[in-house]
Amino acid sequence: MERALVTLTPSEAKRLIGRAVAAMEPVRDALKNGTVVICLGTTNAFVAEEVMGTEIKEKGKFAIGIITSRGTCITNPSTRLRELVIREGKVTELSMKDVLNDLGPNDVFIKGANAIDPFGNAGVFLGSQTGGTLGMSIGVLLSRGVKIIVPVSLEKLIPYSIWEIIPRMGNRKFRYAMKMPVGMMPLPGEVVTEVEAFNILFGCECYPIGGGGINGGEGGKCYLLEGENLEDAWKEVIKLKGERRVVAEEEDCKDCNMQCWRFARIDA
Repeated sequence: MERALVTLTPSEAKRLIGRAVAAMEPVRDALKNGTVVICLGTTNAFVAEEVMGTEIKEKGKFAIGIITSRGTCITNPSTRLRELVIREGKVTELSMKDVLNDLGPNDVFIKGANAIDPFGNAGVFLGSQTGGTLGMSIGVLLSRGVKIIVPVSLEKLIPYSIWEIIPRMGNRKFRYAMKMPVGMMPLPGEVVTEVEAFNILFGCECYPIGGGGINGGEGGKCYLLEGENLEDAWKEVIKLKGERRVVAEEEDCKDCNMQCWRFARIDA
């Protein structure tokens, strides 16, 4: 049994997860014979690149809700990209709304998360008063049996069950908020973290063993890899190193239609 100790920054981890999602059999099958919907999100920007084989130069534009040093916010809608709808391997100009009612068991819906708990449950923030992307789509997806894949880095691991957190949240519950108050919704689907990604790509076991850092390692995590032959995994991790961090343009509060001030005092 071979062992390797690796450290990944958030962007490097997202690249790894993106490659793993692109390699999953349901995704490959849907690219050939169905529809793949890739929702907006910073992790999904890496997923989209790996699925399409082309670069998204400004990945911060492939996102709506973001968390910055100032708090929870949204990106500038005037420069924001749109979710991707890929049919039989071809990128279309269609939106999620255009294809939602056509989706079925042979199709894939890829949506990132804001939190993952110790039990593998994912949750997503809801800033919109009407629930945003999930509020519009989740009922249809579950009723039709659409395959939902949730790429999420262990950077977003929380120490409580999301079922304990969700009742405490709500974008009209907060008295104070750093930027946008949010609720949370459970996100059903197949979760893909770094642990699953290493197994999908290299057939090895992955154990998160530490996190945090300085000098560009902020938000990073350390992983122990175990397997019979880790050479391919090691070579790939070396290639991941140096992945650029994602930056995004926040919406200016005076132009924003989220109206955070109506439901909480904004102190940041």
